[in-house]
Amino acid sequence: MLRTIIIKTLFLNIAITINHWVELSREAEMCEILDAIWVEITDMLRELINKKVDVPQYTRVALDGAKVLINLCKSHPKLAFDVTPSMLDAVQGFCVGCCGADIVARILCELKTAQDLITIKAVGVLNESYIMSWQRKLEELWRKVSENLQKEQVIVSK
Repeated sequence: MLRTIIIKTLFLNIAITINHWVELSREAEMCEILDAIWVEITDMLRELINKKVDVPQYTRVALDGAKVLINLCKSHPKLAFDVTPSMLDAVQGFCVGCCGADIVARILCELKTAQDLITIKAVGVLNESYIMSWQRKLEELWRKVSENLQKEQVIVSK
């Protein structure tokens, strides 16, 4: 009897550990996708700077802030439980005050806003096929973000 209880407890602990690992890996995957989006956006920004396009400083500040948040997200994927809105708002960017303590929502807001502003700047300067290729890469990455968020919603609602 005691042996059965011990075995059941052991299996329950293993199941809890596996579930926790799956959640962490899903959150870590989201952070990696956001980082890939950041890389694409900063590559386009670098291209514009190389072409001597006047890109507002606040766009660069927002991308720098997004990178700080992405690094936090990557190193502490469960950060949302430890962070306060004021901690996130201390990082400069477009979306200060928008997202409470939701680090992923804040990163999404910063990246989307920066992407839109950089796209507007790129249209008159860069080759249309280059811009479209860049947009397709980002569209694929944003699709992965959306799929990942949908998985999270399914898990939360179970």
